[in-house]
Amino acid sequence: MKKLALALLLVQTTFLCAAKPSSNPADYPLRVHVVFSRYDTHNAEQELDTIIDGQQVLLESEGTSGTGVLALGDYKAQLSKTIWIPKHPNGYDTFLVYRFLLPDGTIRDFNVVGLGPKADTGTAPAPTHP
Repeated sequence: MKKLALALLLVQTTFLCAAKPSSNPADYPLRVHVVFSRYDTHNAEQELDTIIDGQQVLLESEGTSGTGVLALGDYKAQLSKTIWIPKHPNGYDTFLVYRFLLPDGTIRDFNVVGLGPKADTGTAPAPTHP
């Protein structure tokens, strides 16, 4: 019986000590402007076309089934470390995750899956979506 109680105590401690993302708005210094939002029901992925610091960025979140389509507008965000960064990055590939603080206080992570030009580069804008 003591072993069972000890095991339950250890499991509870593990859950209590697990890092939970903060929902304090001050921890989300970045502004992400969502200009296009879609939900791919076939792949269960949410895709966002965004502007972050004047750069076009395509974001994707997997496993957000049943969440609907994220409303267009501005969201508070922070850069988050990702577990799939290689041990020895090559310097030219980007591995970024933006953690969004949604208006109801929930957190959702979006992986960077595409980069476009910065607004001040003078390059042609990205094609519009159908």
